[in-house]
Amino acid sequence: MRGLGYAVGGLFAMILAVAYWEGARPFVSIVKYSAPPGFCPFDNTNKVDAEYLDAMSNFAKVGGFSVVVAYADCRELAEARKSGAFISTKIGILRWLRTTDRAPPQFIAEACDYVKKSGFSDEQKALMARSIAEFSNGKSSLKSLLPLGVLDEVRGTVCYEAKLMKARIASNSDVTLLDMSAMTTLGNQPIGIHQWTNYRDESSIAAALASLKAIYSDFAALNGNAN
Repeated sequence: MRGLGYAVGGLFAMILAVAYWEGARPFVSIVKYSAPPGFCPFDNTNKVDAEYLDAMSNFAKVGGFSVVVAYADCRELAEARKSGAFISTKIGILRWLRTTDRAPPQFIAEACDYVKKSGFSDEQKALMARSIAEFSNGKSSLKSLLPLGVLDEVRGTVCYEAKLMKARIASNSDVTLLDMSAMTTLGNQPIGIHQWTNYRDESSIAAALASLKAIYSDFAALNGNAN
């Protein structure tokens, strides 16, 4: 695993809380995407890239997702390939491997409401702790985790949530990352767009949310406005 093992996010808390997935309908087989400006796709034939992809895949599996595509900031990716530097700026598009048995707008709205009202249950906190221990694999330690909750939503269409993570990376100083996700659907299948960026001050939150909204807008346009 490469660097920080990704903690389970509020995105997965939403899915676990509103788990209407008993329907037998097939999941979406085609997801369209394009690289955001300044981002480059990971290459699984490159050792450095493959380690990041492995960590992101393990992160996704916790919530029953698979990674559709993953990108890194092009400059950070180039530096990591040369020196092994930690890549803090990443994006992953994740696809849930099950389907909802309710109308997608209702699913998204109820999931978003759950995070607004309840935060994380004891069971979900325990799941986070286990995931942190498993995915960090001795190369990093998560020192603190602060859920920021739901930052914005388009009711029944997309829900944006975030958290702050402070971690110690092997051979690196402590880092504070902003972990933000957008949950939406394609047909009756939940899709998560996950973004990790550096946190410097409160302005980092607004900037990251604007970035993720732009990424979601492009994703929705490519996929027929998602749900």
